[in-house]
Amino acid sequence: MAGCTCENWSLQDLSSALQDMHKDNKRIVVPMFQRGKRWKKAQEQKFIDSLIKGYPVGTMLFYETYEDNKRTYILVDGLQRGNSIKKYMTNPTEFFYDDSISDEFCCSVLKLVHQSDEKELYTKIRGILTAFIKEQKTFKNLQYFSVAKQIADEFSAGFEPIEQLIEVIKIFFEERQDLYDRIASTIIPVIVYTGDENNLPEIFDRINSQGTPLDQYEVYAAAWPVKQKFAIKNADIVEHVVRKYDTFEEDDFKIHGYNREEMRTQKTVNAFEYLFGLSKYLVEKYDILAFNKNLAEDTVNPLAFELVNACLNDTDRIKTLYQNLYALDVNAFETALYKSIEFVRDSILVITKFKGNSRNANKIFHSKYQILSMISTTFKEMYAGVDFTQFSDTWQERRQKIARNLVQYYVYDIITNYWSEGGTGKIHSAAKPNRYMIEIPSRAWMVALDGFFERSMLRAEKKNIANPRSEEYVILNCIYLKTFTAMDQLSIDRFDVEHIAPKEQMRKLIEACDGDGLPISCIANLCYLPEYVNRSKGAKNFYQDKKYLQHIDLSEVESKYSFTESDDLEWMDMPYEKPEDFAVLREYYTDYCAKRFDKLKHLLCDSLEIKYEEIEPQETEVVQKVVVAKKSDDKPSKQVRFADKCIVRLAKVLNTDLVKVGRSSYRSTDGKRGYVITTSKMYTQGKREKYWFAYRTSPFDELSDCEEKYVVYGCKDENTLVVLPVPVIEEQLDRVNVSYDEDENISHWHMVFFRDTAGKMTWMLSRPNIEEIEINSFLV
Repeated sequence: MAGCTCENWSLQDLSSALQDMHKDNKRIVVPMFQRGKRWKKAQEQKFIDSLIKGYPVGTMLFYETYEDNKRTYILVDGLQRGNSIKKYMTNPTEFFYDDSISDEFCCSVLKLVHQSDEKELYTKIRGILTAFIKEQKTFKNLQYFSVAKQIADEFSAGFEPIEQLIEVIKIFFEERQDLYDRIASTIIPVIVYTGDENNLPEIFDRINSQGTPLDQYEVYAAAWPVKQKFAIKNADIVEHVVRKYDTFEEDDFKIHGYNREEMRTQKTVNAFEYLFGLSKYLVEKYDILAFNKNLAEDTVNPLAFELVNACLNDTDRIKTLYQNLYALDVNAFETALYKSIEFVRDSILVITKFKGNSRNANKIFHSKYQILSMISTTFKEMYAGVDFTQFSDTWQERRQKIARNLVQYYVYDIITNYWSEGGTGKIHSAAKPNRYMIEIPSRAWMVALDGFFERSMLRAEKKNIANPRSEEYVILNCIYLKTFTAMDQLSIDRFDVEHIAPKEQMRKLIEACDGDGLPISCIANLCYLPEYVNRSKGAKNFYQDKKYLQHIDLSEVESKYSFTESDDLEWMDMPYEKPEDFAVLREYYTDYCAKRFDKLKHLLCDSLEIKYEEIEPQETEVVQKVVVAKKSDDKPSKQVRFADKCIVRLAKVLNTDLVKVGRSSYRSTDGKRGYVITTSKMYTQGKREKYWFAYRTSPFDELSDCEEKYVVYGCKDENTLVVLPVPVIEEQLDRVNVSYDEDENISHWHMVFFRDTAGKMTWMLSRPNIEEIEINSFLV
């Protein structure tokens, strides 16, 4: 007959029985459904402090039985308190802290060493005594000479009252031993239950509604059948279960009904133990499932509970999931589960294992519920009913489409944050009907990509520059799928995520004009670079570091990694010096990001075989190698580069064909005249328009044979062109400001033009005094 009696146990009795060392042969064991040791250090300290102060600490619940002629008590409730009591009784000095030493005691020590009573000296005394006692395991029969000598050397300045100090310290720690003895004899009430042992899990569930609450999986450990077991083949799963129970035994707890060698030999587990071990096994075996990988051995990882339920049920039925397991061939199911995991893993491998991830080998881009949805939905496509030894009839005809769509949904869901809300319920909704059989419309892709870019551009980074997030890595991995060759993927080279407009330089530009910050880590400013290339470049961009340019193939960097041209970053060489310049910097940077992201969108769509769709379709005009003047009457599209529009208009004005010979250089068909095109946006200074350009001599290398050389300055748009002969420019170079490279050589000259409200254009000369000279005669 079931019943309860109340017994009084001393803390010493509890500790001894937990270690199977009780004088009356009593033994306390832990049930197999008991959760792990959950109290943190602070909770243990608070509990022991309550014992020291004589506060009530509640009751414990035992189930009484007899095993091996010993009265055995199964610890149903009170594991956390029992573990703290055992720790204190076996090593009380572990719970001794600085604040265990009173101010009065510190004052008495200072008097002995002839020191003034200063509060800051108390800390030193407490530190010395605490360090000393922490090296002991008891307060009994200690030798105090060394600690007394240490205090004397610290404070006495030649006077060594060793004997007096030893006596004071001895009395203090003997008082601590007396306190320990009093606590050891403290009585704690224990309720002893006798009755049907099968009722223990339900009792455990009901009484654990207070204190540190059970999570739902710890409830399953108690509520699911404990003794109903089945045999499995996977020894690694069994080993994880063994480790769970061994964590108790390592702390001298005995597990009721646990036989380590029998479990290893027979490989029999109950439903909870199986899913507990399967979770641990999955996070170790598969990188894509490595969530909460570093949990304690006795802590439940819910991954297998959620995944198996999603594979076997259409709704959230984890509470009764054990019924599914007892009704099927677990080993066949497990093999089938691995096949579905590996199919999903292999489908998205091009993204998750892309070579550029080498520095983040353990990084997971996806959320747990996203990957569980993909695996469980694939599992249901692969297998019909409960026969997990054969694929479903439709699997072979659907697998290729699913594999393709899994990659697309993997990327799409990450950049749209689809799985940021919703848990297991969202997994089930994705399976009815199979979401991954439905192709994502191209327009949805365009909206998703543009939306991600717009969110990325909302950042305002100045001092703290964000590291790339999962979304950025995923987009970059997609973009480079077709530019990285098989040799790149197999080589030992490593790759960095690089800011094309470098972080440090951007930070300095923002600070120079006292700006609020810019989205420096926007996706449009990121690229992969080979490690050796990136590290050699340092803080400068591709086009600024002359030494860097000598050691790399710039055309390869541009076509394979950066997808930029020198014109794209020329704005970085402008002199941003005043607060009003920040608006200009922001406009240039925003324009650069928008243009580069458009390139990235095209590359991503090409890699994932997505039809690129313009939200507002525009025809794109491509400027050919030969610009024919008579064709320049055609109105250029908005997509044409500013510089290209300028050269088209120049050809029209000159009524001649112009041949492109360099990135920004052109010559007439007779080869006599050469032109270098450079452009500037307009920004204001007072009531005037201001334009800034960098004059460099390198673009003229391709025009060395030309008799006449000109620089064509596009101001705001192609309708305002200033065409300056090179001799006119060079005549004034000593009077304009310059920038230098790392070798202290001039990298470029600053050309600053103004235009007033009357249309008069001037060129500002800065040295030795500021002077403006009119250049209207050079306007075309």
